[in-house]
Amino acid sequence: MTRAESDFLSILKNVVHPETSFVLNDPEWSEIIAVAEKQNLSSLIFDASQDLPGHEIVEALYFEKAVAQVSIQAQKTADFLNLYKAFLEDGISPIVLKGIICRSLYGERADFRASGDEDILISKEDYAKVTHTLHHCGYHAENKPDSGLKLVQEVTFTNIDSPLTVELHLNPFGSSDHIRIKMNEWFMDVFDSQEIVAIDGVSVRTLEPTDHMLFLIFHAFKHFTGSGFGIRMMLDILLFSEKYDFQIDWQYVYKGLIAVGAVAFYDDIVILGNRYLGFQLQLRIKCAGTSPEELLEDMLHMGTFGNSSKNDSTAGRITSITVAGNSKGHNRIKDMLRLLFPPLQVWMSWKPYLKDKPWMLPIEWGKRLLKYLRKGNLMADLAESRAIAERRLELLKKYGVI
Repeated sequence: MTRAESDFLSILKNVVHPETSFVLNDPEWSEIIAVAEKQNLSSLIFDASQDLPGHEIVEALYFEKAVAQVSIQAQKTADFLNLYKAFLEDGISPIVLKGIICRSLYGERADFRASGDEDILISKEDYAKVTHTLHHCGYHAENKPDSGLKLVQEVTFTNIDSPLTVELHLNPFGSSDHIRIKMNEWFMDVFDSQEIVAIDGVSVRTLEPTDHMLFLIFHAFKHFTGSGFGIRMMLDILLFSEKYDFQIDWQYVYKGLIAVGAVAFYDDIVILGNRYLGFQLQLRIKCAGTSPEELLEDMLHMGTFGNSSKNDSTAGRITSITVAGNSKGHNRIKDMLRLLFPPLQVWMSWKPYLKDKPWMLPIEWGKRLLKYLRKGNLMADLAESRAIAERRLELLKKYGVI
């Protein structure tokens, strides 16, 4: 861990568990902000810097960008609540996941915790009604689901008059590998129970705490077994666990974690939260062979979603395809073929419309090949991506994923 990464974690600890005697000696703010940007927590770190030495440097470097990001996030929040009111007026109450629910855990700094989009979960029976409301409010789909809505994980909706992006989930975790399919099974009955929370005067339907806790961990584990996940996602899990600890049925949560092989993964998140971020969460199952420091290094390197560089993104695709095929070995030629020509089952999880039009697969292969050819030195980039993927796959082996 670099000094900037260590300082970043120390500042974050003081944000969520303030200490009156907190001191940061001679911070290298440009490097700390670079770490924070990679984790999509730069606005939060900017706000926390105001009482620390050298905050004038942060003001000069980041003031305008931080103000813009927080303003945009505030606009996204307002637009989403207006959209949700429209749902309620049309007699619909989608389940809200993550996003605005997690931001509320940050109190007055809610809009300093940025969200790329807002996620809602609906039953397939409500798809037509929900999309009608979205269209009426100016939101239009960016991707096509399969006709039976059996494979699509989410349909993304955008609005040219709003910075808000809405992801409409039908299968919470998709179907690209055996782990995600197992995860979906734990959310078949969530529409039978609900939690209503008030956000800025709007009654929003969300998962009850036990289901939401499990969803947040599964969501992080899904990204971990693909392109990676970052500190922000870990912090959301820790804050949610801390706030709702006594309302969560932990026995049920651990049954879910055991079912998908994520117990050691969650235990390491708890260990890291207690060790670096000032949490005092209970470690309910002590697993042998956990790797908290390696997990932390992976989060710091891969960033929010493992896409901080094109080679990281490519490494994530190698990892995802390897997990989907549950392959224990890979080489240069196989990596190339997996990247360029994944099988139809994998493609259908990315492009659900292919379930109805499988003959379009060669066209998607061709588009993918052209995209890689435009990148220039394909083999050199692939070599670096393979090295990143190799490291990540070794970590996944320690967690028993492959």
